[in-house]
Amino acid sequence: MENEKGIVKLTRKQLYDEIWAVSVAGVARKYNLNYGKLIATCKVENIPFPSSGYWTKKNMGKDVSNEAVELSGHEETEISLITNDAVVKRIRKAKAEVVEKVHTDVTEELDVVTEEDLPQKKTDNIPEWPDGILDYLDETERNKVLEYACNLQISQSTRLHKMLVQYKKDIADYKSKLKEVQSRPYYNSRHNKPENEPEFFKEMSDECMSRAIAILDTVFKTIESLGGSINSDLSVKIRGDIVRFCMVESQDQVKHEMTKQEAQALVKYNDDIKNHRWASKPQIRKYDKVYNGKLRIVFGARSYIRDNDSEKLEDRLGDILITLYEKAEENRIVREAREEAERKRVEEERRREENRQRKEQEIRLVKELVNKAEDYRIAKEIREYIQAMIDSGNEDITPEWIEWAPKKADWYDPSIATEDEYLGKRQHEKSAEEKEKSLQDSIRKSWYW
Repeated sequence: MENEKGIVKLTRKQLYDEIWAVSVAGVARKYNLNYGKLIATCKVENIPFPSSGYWTKKNMGKDVSNEAVELSGHEETEISLITNDAVVKRIRKAKAEVVEKVHTDVTEELDVVTEEDLPQKKTDNIPEWPDGILDYLDETERNKVLEYACNLQISQSTRLHKMLVQYKKDIADYKSKLKEVQSRPYYNSRHNKPENEPEFFKEMSDECMSRAIAILDTVFKTIESLGGSINSDLSVKIRGDIVRFCMVESQDQVKHEMTKQEAQALVKYNDDIKNHRWASKPQIRKYDKVYNGKLRIVFGARSYIRDNDSEKLEDRLGDILITLYEKAEENRIVREAREEAERKRVEEERRREENRQRKEQEIRLVKELVNKAEDYRIAKEIREYIQAMIDSGNEDITPEWIEWAPKKADWYDPSIATEDEYLGKRQHEKSAEEKEKSLQDSIRKSWYW
């Protein structure tokens, strides 16, 4: 290994061995390298590196020998790595104040490093990433997201993201309300706590909350730069889908140190027992849980990124950004499947309702048809009866009756449907019972005229 000012030179084999011994983040810290750029270099130089799951399993004492990926290609190829504190020389083109493409070599005449340290918004400088990462995005958007992921660092800006500013204010307001209610007599933590407690930073110490806010500030600003947005509950909206997550500080279980009050209660209990007095044994826990400073960001069941002995969340901002994008895509798939299922349910419900209404309509139309046919049959029989009476020469048949009776046949006949002076218009489609009721109603109405 050769180390010049601002440059660390390692062979592919040396870099591979160190990465698999202490992780990418460990190597970045050892040589003061940018974590994202080191990842990018590994991808360009085809140097395999462990996943976060590898270190999780290894730290738990599980066998990870099958997960190691061998180094292929020329092992002695030398790689130059630029440190974070390197002197950067800016090269400007004539007539344009733009930074040229980075030169990775350092000349003997100039003991400086050319600028490749700043994120360049150029897709042709993006290293090759495995096809499986964000492969659902189009090439332009994918390159843009991965470029940001490579160059993410904790923001040094003094202006905190507006949603974090508001959330900190909400926490302060809640603590003020809580302090006020705790001062009241008969305070009960289960029933008297103020409403709308901010939940996001609830499970961590103040020290870890400062870390979490710095991490979120960088991630939130990056998401907004990529076209996303941040919600008031600190969930994020990426490509139209909301991703909810939380940050939690791990806790260690330590032996409980008895308080003065607990010791006094235990002495009193033992004294009561010794003097044969009834007493209830004080409930003193054996262990306490204390925050240990190890932070993790949880995206869902069995999906998280956490601090470990070799790397912190601050070293994995790119992984956090990519995971949020992947979760947004998972949510999109679930949402669209849910929407499609709902669309099918609504369509099936509409079809069933339409079928039910059509069936009811058919039943109604058939009944009306039968009722009209019945009226038509009666009208026909009335006409036959009239003709038979006329043909018989019955002396009861008068000219008035001969004029009146056919009108009643026409009133009965749905094909003619004349309106009677006294009976009104016959409702042929109704049943005999309904028609009878209608006639009776018309008679009762006539009583009031």
